[in-house]
Amino acid sequence: MTKLEDLPAEQRAEVLSLRLQRTERALHTAEHALEERMRQLSRANQDLSLREQDLARKLEIESSLLLGALSTAQMATAYGERDRGFTVSESSASILGLPDGEEATLAKLVAALHPLDRTKIMLQGMEFFREMPAGVTRKYEHRIIRQDNGEIRWLSWAIKREASTPDRPSHVVATVRDITEERHNARRVKALQLRAERRLAEMTRLQSQLAEAKERVDKSLAARDRFISEMAHAIRTPLAALSGALELVRHNVPDQARDDLAVARDASDQLAEVASKLIEEAALDEEIQFRTIRKTVPAPSAGLDASLPENPRVLVAEDTESNRYVIERMLVELGCEVETVDNGAAAVEAVRREDFDLVLMDVMMPIMNGEQATQAIRALGGPAARTPIIGVTAHSLQSERERLLSSGMTACLAKPVRRETLETAIRTALISGRDVGRDAARFDHDLFRRAFMDLPKAYRGRMREAAKKDITRYSADVLAAVEADSDEALSKAAHSLTGVSLNIGAVGIVEELAEYREKRPAPDASIESFRQAVAACLLAVDDLYDALVEGDQ
Repeated sequence: MTKLEDLPAEQRAEVLSLRLQRTERALHTAEHALEERMRQLSRANQDLSLREQDLARKLEIESSLLLGALSTAQMATAYGERDRGFTVSESSASILGLPDGEEATLAKLVAALHPLDRTKIMLQGMEFFREMPAGVTRKYEHRIIRQDNGEIRWLSWAIKREASTPDRPSHVVATVRDITEERHNARRVKALQLRAERRLAEMTRLQSQLAEAKERVDKSLAARDRFISEMAHAIRTPLAALSGALELVRHNVPDQARDDLAVARDASDQLAEVASKLIEEAALDEEIQFRTIRKTVPAPSAGLDASLPENPRVLVAEDTESNRYVIERMLVELGCEVETVDNGAAAVEAVRREDFDLVLMDVMMPIMNGEQATQAIRALGGPAARTPIIGVTAHSLQSERERLLSSGMTACLAKPVRRETLETAIRTALISGRDVGRDAARFDHDLFRRAFMDLPKAYRGRMREAAKKDITRYSADVLAAVEADSDEALSKAAHSLTGVSLNIGAVGIVEELAEYREKRPAPDASIESFRQAVAACLLAVDDLYDALVEGDQ
């Protein structure tokens, strides 16, 4: 490269001239940039000045609001430095009860201290400055006496000492609040809590005593029920044998002795009536509605006049030999083939082994009682499970009758059993006993009876027909919904059917429907049990109405 010095003078002048022009242009550009930067700085300074003024106004407003809030909330602040002493906010005057316009000072605050707290708070203050490290907040509570009305008020302090920095010396900041109302409310809450705890403890104690008393009463009632049951069995069993024996010999005595037999029969009837009254009166305080059982659940009236089927096979389960003999003789005279057993377990085994048209089941028996034996027979399955069972009980209480019917018995008779009553019960059971499954027509008898007895007599028959019509219609809706596989339609129909069924206590329909809906849509979900329950309940409505409604009038 040729050096500038080696160039001719004219060329050197031209090169230098070009360099000078470039330098001038660069200088001019820099001057323009500097001017623009200065304008930007000027605008920034103006903006900063405006922001400072706005911030000052906001700080002034917020300080005013803060002071007002402190006064309203009965709160004040304090600030102190080593060489400058302490200052407190204007709201302290309100806390101390100073006159309007009077300045609050630390000295006035100290002077307002309650005598009982003065020494303590002064010692705690000195301890704070002597031992507490910087940055740790210490809290105090003490009382003061207000200057204006002499009222005693409680104050709460939160004091913290900040360490010195190169820019700021060590200083103390504090806040103080009037907590008199808070303490009062806290004491009230505590008193309420203590009162609630005492009442809860008292309720727990009373509940425990009530549970113990209930347990004692339950044990006493259970023992009393057992005694009544045993006494009823002990009294009515021999009476049944006596009454039955007199019935058997009625046709076999000479004419001159029939008046004597009539006297004996009348005495037996009177004795049975007295025994029934004694047994029923013994249980009156249980507040149960008692009623002597005079008839079984009837079949349609047309069937009652018909004669017994030819030579029905009857199993008699009775543990008392005399009663067993009397019942057997009555049944033979009625044209029945009779087999006897002396306990419930033997009755179950006999029904499992042989076919019987009817079982006459005593309730109180050893090994297995009549109720247990009935449940066992109903659980056998097949035709044996549908064998009609007539219970024979020493009680005449409606509550026991309903329990026995719920266990699966077709009907119930009370001792002593009359020949005519026995014949009617057998005829009814043989006509209707095998028509339905053991649990197909499940009813809540109490609900059924109340549904009609709460109505005027003129409306009861219409209520029965309306119930049967509604059950038929809504059951058809359920089956149609199942056929269409519509969950929405099934839910709607099930809701309607459940309502009308429960109105008359037809729990069998409700239970079978609920069981089907729980299984749906499983492959083993079958609507057949529901269909059978509806049919059985509809068949049983009239019988139950005659027995529980018309029979109770």
